Amino acid sequence: MKILKILGAVGKGVIKDFIPGYETAKEVIGAINAVLPGNKQLSENATGEEAMKAISELPAEQQAELLSKKFDVEISAIKGHTDVITVLAQADMAGSSTRPYIAKCMCFVVCYTVIALNSAIFYAIVAGKHEVLKAIGEAWPLILAILGTPTALLKAYFGMRTEEKKTRANAALGVPVHMPTAGMISSVIKKIF
Repeated sequence: MKILKILGAVGKGVIKDFIPGYETAKEVIGAINAVLPGNKQLSENATGEEAMKAISELPAEQQAELLSKKFDVEISAIKGHTDVITVLAQADMAGSSTRPYIAKCMCFVVCYTVIALNSAIFYAIVAGKHEVLKAIGEAWPLILAILGTPTALLKAYFGMRTEEKKTRANAALGVPVHMPTAGMISSVIKKIF
């Protein structure tokens, strides 16, 4: 992988944290430091942005030469991605059966209610029973109540699963997880003390 792509992916992150394997991270930082003047050398904890800024101050020839260097970090990146997916799969396997079961039950409730309602409407149309159609039309609040609860539970289930998986993925990647409730609690505690 070219150094430009590595630094772009690292961004504001620390280079050695992004690249699995301490020696490879040292090689990347060492290659950059080899062309930088002594007073602008990157530290061991340099970020991708700091490295890009330092490289941008070099003459065009040196920039092109440095940015075209390749390092063997693709295998490490694939291994890192595989480790994250493995952690997420293991977390999904551990005792995650109650919520999917409830979601499945709610799905059946919604499906059976819609089938029954559509069957009644179809029967009323075919048989010419206008009073049935009128009764169904007047019962919309009841139908909404019957379908509303399971539909809301399904929507909440899938929304929470998405957020839960994002949080787990961020935790596995070492990205700080923003928790609004924890932030509010800590701000209240700071004000009190």
